Amino acid sequence: MLLYWLVGSISFYSIGILIEKGIKSNDILRDKLTARIKKIKNQPFPSFSLKGIIIGEIKAFLLALIILYLAPEVHRGNNLLLNLGWFLMRIVAADFCFYVAHRLLHTRFLQKIHLKHHEFRDSSSFVAGHKSLLEYIIVAIADVLPIFIFGYDITQLLAWSVIGNAYNLEGHSSLSIFFIPSDFHDLHHTCFNGNYGIQGLWDRVFNTLNPVTKKQGIMFPVSFIEHVTINSSINNDTEKM
Repeated sequence: MLLYWLVGSISFYSIGILIEKGIKSNDILRDKLTARIKKIKNQPFPSFSLKGIIIGEIKAFLLALIILYLAPEVHRGNNLLLNLGWFLMRIVAADFCFYVAHRLLHTRFLQKIHLKHHEFRDSSSFVAGHKSLLEYIIVAIADVLPIFIFGYDITQLLAWSVIGNAYNLEGHSSLSIFFIPSDFHDLHHTCFNGNYGIQGLWDRVFNTLNPVTKKQGIMFPVSFIEHVTINSSINNDTEKM
């Protein structure tokens, strides 16, 4: 439990600091990786406080406690394909649960809960953690559900913790670095609708996709597969001509 909590917390702050203090402070990298098309007036972001960090870590610790004590542990051995398959299913299921929760937070009845997170149209990685307690609970339930459905293997859980933090922090950075293609989540913040999921699969299914306006990137795993498929189709058509 301590390992899971530490990996999640350390990766969250490490990736966030890497993006904000490393990549964004380099003019060449920032300009190259910037996904935003629509100009947004810069906003001051809330500074870290000892109280905020402690409260955040308490919430993260309690969530780790709930997952590891209540969710079923599953040992899937060393079969690479089996583990990869379960991991991808976990990503798709997590995207669905988050999509439903996030879309509900944009409904008329729950919107006020979500407004704290949307105080910022300009974006910083750490806006990912700027949310009300009630929203944190709702999103945490959505995140926990796939773990209860599929069970957890501690190695996969640690990997998902790091990848999930990378998704979340990058998605709020307005940069295209690791997984998020272009301005997928950035468009959600600037337009306040569409792109409710983590990676866009369920936005495509339920027709809530706000199409990205810049480079495709590799939104793991969906957009990468789409990108390869589209390029393959174009190449085949070119060869036929």
